[in-house]
Amino acid sequence: MSERLWYVSYGSNLLRERFHTYLTGSDEHSEFGAHPPAPTASLPAEQRWLWIDHALYFAGVSRRWTGASAFVSTTVDPTNRSVAQGYLIERAQFAHLAAVENVVAAIDVGEMETLAVGQWSQLEVDREGESFRGKYDALLRLPDIDGIPAFTLTSSLVREPGAPSSRYRSTIRRGLLSAALDLDVAAYLEAAIERSAKLTSAHRGSSSAAARCSPTTEMQ
Repeated sequence: MSERLWYVSYGSNLLRERFHTYLTGSDEHSEFGAHPPAPTASLPAEQRWLWIDHALYFAGVSRRWTGASAFVSTTVDPTNRSVAQGYLIERAQFAHLAAVENVVAAIDVGEMETLAVGQWSQLEVDREGESFRGKYDALLRLPDIDGIPAFTLTSSLVREPGAPSSRYRSTIRRGLLSAALDLDVAAYLEAAIERSAKLTSAHRGSSSAAARCSPTTEMQ
């Protein structure tokens, strides 16, 4: 079992300094608000821009950003690829990140390498009756990077329709603009927002129970 893995981000963590707050911690007066530090505060050993075969969309409501959050579909879709930033971090740092993203004290990410590429598993999250907990409860395995396992976090179900706030879009835009990619950032984000309306409307009638059924054995 490797002590390091690639965490692959597609939302606000595309912005390097925003992601670093998950590792080093930050106080409530900082740009991105309060974050507890990771078990080790070392910065990523490597960072890399890449594309993933999962569609970006926005849904639900974020307490931090006061608008819809970014997710990627658990379904492999080469026709709607998403820009992502990979961070090579320690396994314990990833577990910490998963806990913070789900607004819980700790989370067991399990035997991550047992997932095949394109498969996802639902994380056990104690929501304590609060809907804002556990939004990033799907652990999705992506293609390895340089022989090292790569993962991202997303939602196990498509949530209610919503639009991202201007502050959230601005943070994602700053991340995208820092990438050495031939990309029309405004058009990319607008396409994701348009896609969001279609995705969330199509799944609005789906029940949570149905969406969460046997995710560890289902090729998405």
